Amino acid sequence: MPTEEALTPDVQALLERLNPPQQEAVTHGEGPLLIFAGAGSGKTRVLTARIAYLIATHRVWPDRLLAVTFTNKAAKEMRSRVGALVGEGAEKMWVGTFHSTAVKILRREAARIGIVPSFVIFDEDDTRAALKRVLDDLKLDPKRYPIPGLSNAISQAKNELKRPEDYPNRSYHDEIVRRVYESYQDVLRRSGGLDFDDLIMKLVELFNTDEEALAKWRDRFRHVLVDEYQ
Repeated sequence: MPTEEALTPDVQALLERLNPPQQEAVTHGEGPLLIFAGAGSGKTRVLTARIAYLIATHRVWPDRLLAVTFTNKAAKEMRSRVGALVGEGAEKMWVGTFHSTAVKILRREAARIGIVPSFVIFDEDDTRAALKRVLDDLKLDPKRYPIPGLSNAISQAKNELKRPEDYPNRSYHDEIVRRVYESYQDVLRRSGGLDFDDLIMKLVELFNTDEEALAKWRDRFRHVLVDEYQ
């Protein structure tokens, strides 16, 4: 057992169900830890055990823990597993996907980033409808500029943190994408909306440009645990 700390019987039993490398990860001390493991190797089990260990052994308040995963299904499963280990305290934890976590923070910090707290979230159907409207406004042929291709190009730009004015202008097609991207963002603004890529992009923008907000949320969480980082 890779720890000399006094463990509660529940945590002791929890650790005994893990193999030595998993125990080492669960009882890791201060500082970052990156785990590389394949499918079915028990990553989520280790993460939930780590949360229970921090709460039971280090007396970390559940609301000072942030657990992030990639899908809603995984987030729900993680919360359920943590609840089974630590009881009602799990309800106070921040457990969610990258996008749902971004939504919670952005609604609280909307004024800092120039958006309305009640922003609506555009799903894929909303995005397609908005892009169709943009093509109509710009008098562009959707057969020549298919909406899926434009949507993918805009999504990639946002994932690279590129605004419309940052979009490369290497060809006529690039210029068309930039114009569509710019008009699409106008539609979102007028609708009080953000798409899924905006959620991450706006959160990064907030933390990159507002030191007070960054410090606030750094202090908010003592531990950040990420499952299936992509």
